[in-house]
Amino acid sequence: MQNAFRPWKGRWVLKEHTLKAAAGAVEIGNMIMVTSGGVTVELGTNAATALIGIAAEELANSASTQTIRVWEPSHKSCTLIGRTSDGAIAVGDTDSGRTCDLEDHEGADTDTDTHHHLIIVKGRVAAADGSVGEAEFRIAQDLENLNSF
Repeated sequence: MQNAFRPWKGRWVLKEHTLKAAAGAVEIGNMIMVTSGGVTVELGTNAATALIGIAAEELANSASTQTIRVWEPSHKSCTLIGRTSDGAIAVGDTDSGRTCDLEDHEGADTDTDTHHHLIIVKGRVAAADGSVGEAEFRIAQDLENLNSF
């Protein structure tokens, strides 16, 4: 599903990265993470060590490395809108300030906080556990803050 995540507030910059070979098909709005080697990027997972940003283009599945453009926050206060694909979220400030994990490249898990990938800024569309909602987030576990939580 496209536009799972999208830049919202603050200045986001478009940067090019090398997508890992056979990373899978990428859609606009997918969350992108750095690979364990730190040289390439791939689709975000719930075990990501650092999030880079949001895919700005679509790429088909390929066996070779490709270049991908990614929207990256220029500072820590930049926010993004994202789908909550697992976990509950309330509309408004109830969950504000809590960290949570990325469920996968298409959504956040607001009830899991093992890796502290995202900071919840505000709930926008309420969701019960397992239903789809929407929230405003900041990226907490980026390259600069790698493993600082």
